[in-house]
Amino acid sequence: MSHLVGLRVVRGPDWKWAEQDGGEGFVGTVVEAGRHGSPTSPNKTVVVQWDGGNRTNYRTGYADSYDLYVFDNATIGIVFNQRKCNSCLSRAFAGYCWTCTTCEDYDLCTKCYMSDKHDLSHSFTRLMFPDDVGERVASREGSVKHTAKGIFVGAVVRRGPDWDWENQDGGEEGSTATGTVTSVRGWENESNLSVACVKWMRTQQTNVYRVGHKGKVDLKCVQEGIYGDYYPRHLPILGKDYPLQKVTPPPPLANNPNSHQPQNSPQLQKAICQFKPGDSVRVNLEIEILKALQEGHGGWNPKMEQVIGMIGVVHRVTEKNDVRVSFEDIRQRWTFHPAALKRVEIYRAGELVRISEDRELVKQLQVGHGGWNDAMVQTLGEVGKVV
Repeated sequence: MSHLVGLRVVRGPDWKWAEQDGGEGFVGTVVEAGRHGSPTSPNKTVVVQWDGGNRTNYRTGYADSYDLYVFDNATIGIVFNQRKCNSCLSRAFAGYCWTCTTCEDYDLCTKCYMSDKHDLSHSFTRLMFPDDVGERVASREGSVKHTAKGIFVGAVVRRGPDWDWENQDGGEEGSTATGTVTSVRGWENESNLSVACVKWMRTQQTNVYRVGHKGKVDLKCVQEGIYGDYYPRHLPILGKDYPLQKVTPPPPLANNPNSHQPQNSPQLQKAICQFKPGDSVRVNLEIEILKALQEGHGGWNPKMEQVIGMIGVVHRVTEKNDVRVSFEDIRQRWTFHPAALKRVEIYRAGELVRISEDRELVKQLQVGHGGWNDAMVQTLGEVGKVV
């Protein structure tokens, strides 16, 4: 499956297709990527299923034209595991990351960026993927805004093009029974904001349906829901800013002995600079890969095998930019190449956190972790302190 399938999109800079999308701000899903020799979807085009029901091809470089902006890539599983939104305090947030070019170490998730959190006069760098070098966009102050709408909370929906759920909506084949979207969330660990919870009017039952997950759309909008405002010109253009081919980052220097990357290359700097004393980290590499990385970076000791998968704490970063990690449970310290480590987010007493607003998601997550009590609903979306 193409890495484009599942992306959520809106009309872009070269749009000339009237109201095929349902109108300015309506969102759709990429369900097919063009390819050479295809009679229905040629190279440098994609097929979009709009939330309102229309489905057709659009240009992503074909005839040097670009019809679409990428509204969101959370639906294909993009997550910034090493980042924290400084506004809503979300850790490992999905979709784009927006980094302030004025303030040091200040990131926003897309929801907060588009909701005008932080100083509007500050410009930001938009990161589409965790290994993206980023692109600076104009400040939000004075920029054009539109309202995103479609299959979002509050939308009235019925069966869509990929419906495969028999009579869950309470109707027979060809039914036009309707329901209301109560939440939009992720599908396990595979994708985010890619499925909608719908409560059907006839049955009063709630079920989950695909809205972008693996490029499938089970629903069609009868009455749109409102997501919120967005800055269209701050979004990447599909086929121009957002690549049609999946980009594979170059391997770290230690994994590539034939590489001649300069010491200040962005790829190497990311490996070097991502850790600081006090960070919780884990070694998740297979033993043979770890052995290769360790050559010239602290060396290999057979006893290091026991810490694979174990959480440790960064003690210090050496002059060679290797990372000294302390494992208190076994009272050992080892030095690792930074590419061997992955930061682990651990909540500590005194930290501020925000509870998800998604009631159904929280209820599911609470199974086996304290359980759910209806009184907990008043905490949804609220900020609290870890005790």
